[in-house]
Amino acid sequence: MKNIKIFTIISALLISSGLFTACDTDFENPNNPTEDVVLGTKEGLFALATGIRQYYSVYALRQIIEAPGITTRELGVTNTFLNINELAKGGAELPAESGGITNPWVNLLRAKGMAESLIEGANIVELSPGTRSGVLAYGNLFKAMSLGALIEMFEQAPINNAADGAAEFSDRATVLASCILLLEEAKSALASSPISDEFESTVLWPDMNLQKTINAFLSRYYLIAGNYTESINAANAVLNNSDPTNSMWIYDANNQNPIWNRTVNSADLNPQTNFGLLGNYVPETGDGRIDFYLGDDAGTANADAGGQALSEMLGFFGTNTSAIPIYLHGEMLLNKAEAFARQNQLSEAVIQLNLVRQKNNDPLGVNANLPAWTGDETNQNAVLEEIYKNRCIELFLTGLRFGDSKRFHPNFVVPTEANTTNERNRNFYPYPTIERENNPNTPADPAI
Repeated sequence: MKNIKIFTIISALLISSGLFTACDTDFENPNNPTEDVVLGTKEGLFALATGIRQYYSVYALRQIIEAPGITTRELGVTNTFLNINELAKGGAELPAESGGITNPWVNLLRAKGMAESLIEGANIVELSPGTRSGVLAYGNLFKAMSLGALIEMFEQAPINNAADGAAEFSDRATVLASCILLLEEAKSALASSPISDEFESTVLWPDMNLQKTINAFLSRYYLIAGNYTESINAANAVLNNSDPTNSMWIYDANNQNPIWNRTVNSADLNPQTNFGLLGNYVPETGDGRIDFYLGDDAGTANADAGGQALSEMLGFFGTNTSAIPIYLHGEMLLNKAEAFARQNQLSEAVIQLNLVRQKNNDPLGVNANLPAWTGDETNQNAVLEEIYKNRCIELFLTGLRFGDSKRFHPNFVVPTEANTTNERNRNFYPYPTIERENNPNTPADPAI
């Protein structure tokens, strides 16, 4: 990965971006450049931008996928490690001090703080218009991605880190609105000043289309917020973009695919057979996505995690250098399907649904190769349920199933006792003890 070692030079500085809580904690180290030096030069901003990419793709992304993946039965636990078994049990047995929830909180706040520092630096350092727009759009994207992941796991989240440790929390709707605003500002910046060659060659990588990625996340967050027409328009901006690049997180021997590391290399976790789906949601025979994502039988989860059948990990996580999509083509189609369905435009929804079911030329090989859906196209709930099922399969291990489960099945009653066969075993995680002990504004924990 380009310039990846620069990250080690600035990593100590960026502890101040919220490594442990939503506060800033500054430690002087005479062997490192000061934060003002790093964030006060163009070269420092470029190094920070590269560092964010490395940190997010290796450390934060693992937490975005792993914790919700365990909570929604995508992943089964194969050992007795406490943190992941607490996530697998869920319910009231998931304590606030668990590393299973502390790690996502810490990693995402740190990534968000790094993005905030980048945005701040872009407004201070003298840059050409195209370089400034690139830095701002890039920083806004990473902050929006971090906030969006936080608000799917936690009932409230701090939009901005605070130097005094007392960051204010905001509710879900406010955080989502902030994600959307950040991305809209990113779009506006790129529209007013196209990215400079300098920024593109130094910070971006060949498998990153910044504009398409911003629109993909806009489609996602508009959908979650209930802004359906806007979600469709943003998805179309991705699907109709003539650039064939599908943005990917890229790995190498020094920066390895984090989900491979947890499922293949260490085998602490394995994908649940049939994507962890039960009953009416079990994939149809012949669904090509089964063979794409899942391999041979891999035994069962341990007894504490319910003893469910497990499969071998393939797809985007099969090797240490497998690239992981930042977004999937199929998500854009399914976003459109859901947005149409929720507006009761069911025929349009089924058209998009069938584009996913019948897909045989996906740019990344995620092809269902199924016939058109034969369910009741006049029944809104039936259409939505088929969309949900396909989201669970198509978007396997993207970190989206936790939020999808709550959005499609808001009335599902999560039992307080541990249960590893439920669609989800929590609605939101408790706030980590480390945050509560350091931030007086930490809200009360959700009931479940």
